[in-house]
Amino acid sequence: MGHSPDSALRKVFETGTNEPSSAARTIAAGDISAIIDAGALRCVAYGPLELVRQIDFPVRDQNWGTLPPKVTRETFEEQPDGFRYQRHFEVDDGALSCSVTYQLRSDGTVHAIGEATAARDFITNRTGFTLLHPIAGVAGKPVVVTTSAGTVQAETMPETISPAQPIKDIAGLAFSMDGVSLDIAFSGDVFEMEDQRNWSDASFKTYSRPLVEPFAYVIKAGTTIRQDIHLRITGRPVPVKTGEAEPVQIGPALDEALPDILLAAQAGWLPDSAGTKVLAASGLSALLLRTTADDAATDLTRAGAALQALSGSLDLEIVLEDNAPALPQLERVASACRDAGCRPRHLIALPKAYLKSYQPGGQWPDGLSPYDAYVAARQAFPDARIGSGMLSNFTEFNRCRPDGLPLDFMTHGNAAIVHAADDASVAQTIETLPDIFRSARAIGANRSYRLGLAAIGMRSNPYGDAVSPNPDQIRLTMATWDPRARALFGAAWAAAALAKTEGFAIEAMALTAPIGPFGILAAPGPVARPWFDDHEEASVYPIFHALRFVAGGGQRLQITGIPTELAALAFASKTGRRMMIANLSGKPHRIRLADTGRVACLDADRFEAAVTNPDWLDSALTPVSTPFVDLASPSVLFLEAEDTPKAQ
Repeated sequence: MGHSPDSALRKVFETGTNEPSSAARTIAAGDISAIIDAGALRCVAYGPLELVRQIDFPVRDQNWGTLPPKVTRETFEEQPDGFRYQRHFEVDDGALSCSVTYQLRSDGTVHAIGEATAARDFITNRTGFTLLHPIAGVAGKPVVVTTSAGTVQAETMPETISPAQPIKDIAGLAFSMDGVSLDIAFSGDVFEMEDQRNWSDASFKTYSRPLVEPFAYVIKAGTTIRQDIHLRITGRPVPVKTGEAEPVQIGPALDEALPDILLAAQAGWLPDSAGTKVLAASGLSALLLRTTADDAATDLTRAGAALQALSGSLDLEIVLEDNAPALPQLERVASACRDAGCRPRHLIALPKAYLKSYQPGGQWPDGLSPYDAYVAARQAFPDARIGSGMLSNFTEFNRCRPDGLPLDFMTHGNAAIVHAADDASVAQTIETLPDIFRSARAIGANRSYRLGLAAIGMRSNPYGDAVSPNPDQIRLTMATWDPRARALFGAAWAAAALAKTEGFAIEAMALTAPIGPFGILAAPGPVARPWFDDHEEASVYPIFHALRFVAGGGQRLQITGIPTELAALAFASKTGRRMMIANLSGKPHRIRLADTGRVACLDADRFEAAVTNPDWLDSALTPVSTPFVDLASPSVLFLEAEDTPKAQ
């Protein structure tokens, strides 16, 4: 057992940051409810049925980063027929003054008004309302669209993820969801929709301004823009059947193995010899090294030393210069591999221009192509499995598909903070991962599927000039250094992401790196690390234990009884049957275990013991004394089950 930290320290252990989380408030008007959270209207629901995931009024800079608002006034007002909320805020030292008003009424209507006034010429990529639609009840379902010209047309929401805007020129949308009709009217600009599942957001987004317009654009000094959204909700939700929760139980073997866990690596992400010894205790030894022809000699010398100490294997991601032939560049990397005594098993080469994102109908790069890189990689590395795909998000893979290539595997990565960085939105990205994997499978058919780095933070920015600097470690979109990577949240997110690979035959994925912004080892860096900077005895981050528990895992096993808000995986290990459960729901859960054996929970009470001892789990696993286990959020539960389940 551990000790219970005070509330402030608990939050640091949970999220890695001293930044206070927003104080969410539930409001209601009759059967209609919503949550006010950091100026956004979240989870607009009719009874238990979520109709709209979020309405917000973000201001984005010319790199698509969301500018932090300075709130100047906020009011909550109960009214005879509902509730009214108003928020006034500024961005960029008062360059833009904004207000947003949300009103819920008991007649089933919701009204959102947003205004922004520029004190000086203000450069932005987007300033205005975004409305997020949930995936459940929307994906693959009919929608009626009213255009800006007033015409009405029937459409179908995409089931697999759309690479481009599935619906354009929107003035109104109408959905039918489980007995409820939802009509949405937009004014103040022309709106369109994108499939945010591309970026692992758990939503479709209706927004303005259309992407065919020039970016960035200027809101002239003295100009005020105004937008309105009206929701009309009618009908009654279909009753939800409830019953006693099933016990959580490990079942028979599935026809699938756990993915191999890779460690992403590049310059600065490999530890010293002392750190490498700690890394060896994780059981993880496969490096996924990103390099270039110019850096290969140095990078592979360092990687080779680490691999020798770990008895590990090497995969490569090679970024090529666009204005030079591919083969000579790749031959230089191959030569560096031979000099370092490294023999890559899997390899992808990609021109540097394709680290950026392009609209499907937009202007694509001239020069070296992914096809050119693939053909040259086959020639330079005849003994390796050669893949293609993207080194950024599924978005780019979806828009630049490796059609027609005889690949050995396909690949892409993932970042969870492209559009939103609050805890709830980042947790919701887990909901989207099966849609991403399913859509990738539809593109790649029976090709082998290997994921690159899938993490909370953004490794590079395909949508702007740079990632967002985050020295103070707050919740910030498009940042490489996200504080939750060091915290319980990061461990639970990685465990849940790994759980969601079930059913998609994913061979491998990288969820962390040795050190650096995605590190598994506790090492100083160029950002603030609350608590860790004052505790040199801390050697690992919580994610270390989650991945150590699954390292070398084999056949996946079926699980029954898992609540929908939790994520779990089970597998056969050298010592028997294992199960890992992640809670990112934002609230505690009580589960009932059908299996006996040894159990441990990685939560705030055990944080200090866990991060100061790489072998913590060995002693933390203790016999199951009761089938009922309480899981805080965020937390990870580990179960090493007895070979023969006992009846409950």
